[in-house]
Amino acid sequence: MKRMKFMAVAIAAVLFAGALAKPASAEMVYGVLDMNKVLQTADAAKGLFAELEAKRKEFQTNIAKEETALRATEQEIIKSKEKLSKEDFEKKRKEFEAKVTAAQKNVQDKKQSLDKAFADAMGKLRMEILKAAADVAKAKSYNAVFNQEAMVLADQKMDITKEVIEGVNKNVKKIDVDWKK
Repeated sequence: MKRMKFMAVAIAAVLFAGALAKPASAEMVYGVLDMNKVLQTADAAKGLFAELEAKRKEFQTNIAKEETALRATEQEIIKSKEKLSKEDFEKKRKEFEAKVTAAQKNVQDKKQSLDKAFADAMGKLRMEILKAAADVAKAKSYNAVFNQEAMVLADQKMDITKEVIEGVNKNVKKIDVDWKK
């Protein structure tokens, strides 16, 4: 993650250095990028979101199975209450509570793992978007590229979002996700 932040700063520095290298009388030329649109419409982003949704469904299915098994165990313990001594019943109840606690921790751990894997993949995608934006900026001799969210008003001619999406689609077919983290 630190490396991705470093890369983003490095790309921004290169673009900024290009702006400083021009004579003071040169006109500033900049582009505008709608990062959110790229993150929603680039093919790699769509694939990443589809993969995340499939993992979440799988996760929910597994949780539902665990919940069903725990409910069945709970019902068995309740039914056996009258057949067991008070000590045996308390022992079974405590064992069951330990299973529930372990299952809850497992769910939290898996959710954190999914969230981290997705965040790492999104970081990789953002780096690819920055590379594509840098390529477009270089090709158009832009001094800088601003995120659309940072702009109050800009001429539509400055919007490079479409070109960046095309660049990402051309260069990035899929972002690999390590779901096992």
